[in-house]
Amino acid sequence: MEDQLYCTTSIDTLEAYQAWEIKCVEYLDYLREVCRNTSQPISTGLINSSIAKIARLEYVRSTLRPRFVHEGSGHAESLKTGLSWMEIEPAFNNRVLTGAVLNSSYIEPRQFLNDARDTVLDHTRVNLQRHACLKVNTTFNGEFVADDKRSFKSITTKNYELYGASDLKEWYDEHVMDAILSDLEEFQERDSGWALSRILNLIVNVNKFNPMHGGSR
Repeated sequence: MEDQLYCTTSIDTLEAYQAWEIKCVEYLDYLREVCRNTSQPISTGLINSSIAKIARLEYVRSTLRPRFVHEGSGHAESLKTGLSWMEIEPAFNNRVLTGAVLNSSYIEPRQFLNDARDTVLDHTRVNLQRHACLKVNTTFNGEFVADDKRSFKSITTKNYELYGASDLKEWYDEHVMDAILSDLEEFQERDSGWALSRILNLIVNVNKFNPMHGGSR
């Protein structure tokens, strides 16, 4: 069912869209339940994979919906600029924000990351005003191609400690943008044949951090 949800080329009527929307919402609810599940141990990898799928599917949903449902100008403007922000329900007790900068028109990763900076910093700054210390990491998601093969791959940055006096622009430029671009270049050179064909999103994970304990709390 997952692959069918991402493939929307055959949806050309309101009835087809409504049927797709029902399945989409059901699958999104399932993914969010996976993230919220506290009854049994769940791996960080599975949660991060579910978050990436939520962001990807919400993007597909946001681009498909305007074709069949009239909405206000705000949504249309966000698509026109090529970037939009979406919050995803935090998946851990110590996480205060999980959000994603969704891409709708950018092709070049440096330009996408450069233009996403203000959005990421704004949301990080708001949470720094609420919490004295944070640990933040990001995940760049893209679609890669090699001959006739396609694959969705992620590049995740290391957790970085941020405080009220931290230079957020310096953090973003060095530990998000430069780190992702370096890993992206290395990946494409190492795995010969794979090339980035589409930028999906940049996921931002913001966690509470207690420096006295040496870790997130």
